[in-house]
Amino acid sequence: MIHYLKIRNFGPVKDDVEINFEVAENMEEDAYEILMPDGRKLLKLAYIYGANASGKTTILKAVEFLRKLLLRPAENKASELNFDPFLFCEGAYDIPSYFELAFYVEGLRYIYSIHFTKQSILNEKLIFYQSAKPTELFSRETDVDKRLAKIQFGSKIKIPARERDLLESNTLHNNTVFGAYARTNVDIPELEDLNKWFSMYLLGMVTSAHNLTEVTASLIDKNPNINDWINEFLNKADSQISKVMVAEWNDQVGVPLEEFYQYELKNKVTPKEIYPQGSFSMNTGLKATAALQQAPQHRYYGGPSERRIDFVHHVGDGKNYPLSIQKESSGTKRYFGLGGPLYELIHGSHLLCIDELETSLHPDLMKYFLQVFLMNSERSQMLITTHNLSLMEDQDFIRRDALWFSEKGIDGSVSLFSAADFDTTTLRKDASLINAYKTGRLGAKPNLGSPYLTE
Repeated sequence: MIHYLKIRNFGPVKDDVEINFEVAENMEEDAYEILMPDGRKLLKLAYIYGANASGKTTILKAVEFLRKLLLRPAENKASELNFDPFLFCEGAYDIPSYFELAFYVEGLRYIYSIHFTKQSILNEKLIFYQSAKPTELFSRETDVDKRLAKIQFGSKIKIPARERDLLESNTLHNNTVFGAYARTNVDIPELEDLNKWFSMYLLGMVTSAHNLTEVTASLIDKNPNINDWINEFLNKADSQISKVMVAEWNDQVGVPLEEFYQYELKNKVTPKEIYPQGSFSMNTGLKATAALQQAPQHRYYGGPSERRIDFVHHVGDGKNYPLSIQKESSGTKRYFGLGGPLYELIHGSHLLCIDELETSLHPDLMKYFLQVFLMNSERSQMLITTHNLSLMEDQDFIRRDALWFSEKGIDGSVSLFSAADFDTTTLRKDASLINAYKTGRLGAKPNLGSPYLTE
């Protein structure tokens, strides 16, 4: 479980901002909460609201960037880290960026901190709590001029010299210790457990542009029992849909070429290249979906193709009629795509970031999606951005400590704050959240001005 993430000097984030899943004081217990072994309560779900270009997506991108730092190390010393710091200042690329992540694994609380620039990981440190006093697992310092890293393990961590030296030799100046461990043949149990947890827990980021159809279809390939669950899930979105039939990979259908005219079909991607046997995950699924959109496997009648997926509609005459997913509405396609990730969240332990969850979804359907997650998940979390104001209208549904706002200042930097941070002079305990937001008392609204344009 994630406790908090602190971010500094990352994209439009200049000074420290923090997204925190800890339950605020004096909140009534409900389905949002999960109790940690040390007594701390964490939230399963957090929402970020704000105007366009206010930095909402940047918070999600920070989580995704950190996931890649920990699991996908740079290939060589010349590689740069794929991010930009806050650019509206002098010497922007010389100012170090900083992340701090607090999280729980197997009941233990960890805090991982890292300073970095576009060229190098400057330092990093990991501590954990077996008691009230922290224990250092490792710290790392980088000689930037020599591009060499030095790792120091805590006194209570017993690492054979050979394992330590091998890991250190593979920790390039632009790699994290975790990233280096992921590609080094060493046996360090403490790092092995954390590497497995990061790989499993951090599912990645879903954007409004992602086509999740193949993600869910591939999960059904992996576990056919998911199909029955998806059938019931879809029936809530359209009561006429009785079931969905997902064909094998080799059963392809043509897609009208005009739907993909913008893509150059220069390369072909096969299912085995995308999904080696047994290797599917949400992360590879999102990568594969993007690859399929840009390089479909075959051409049919001059156009690309995709897997055959049919939705069976039970209509008024009592008969069943299959309808290709290509002919379904954007909302039905989106809801089907989200079903696979939701199944994983409910039946496993993961964090999923979704940008603009409301894309193609009716507000009531989006709320139902979140309710299913809250009422049925036990060990997962979601961090979403949204413009769906109707969620704020139901104060029995949305919690103040789960409600975050992003706002851009006059210097172009982003601030992030929670509805739970406001005192009673600004937001009374019984005050309407939606009214407070609409009247501007909570900030994070577009400043539009007059609709009349002047020459």
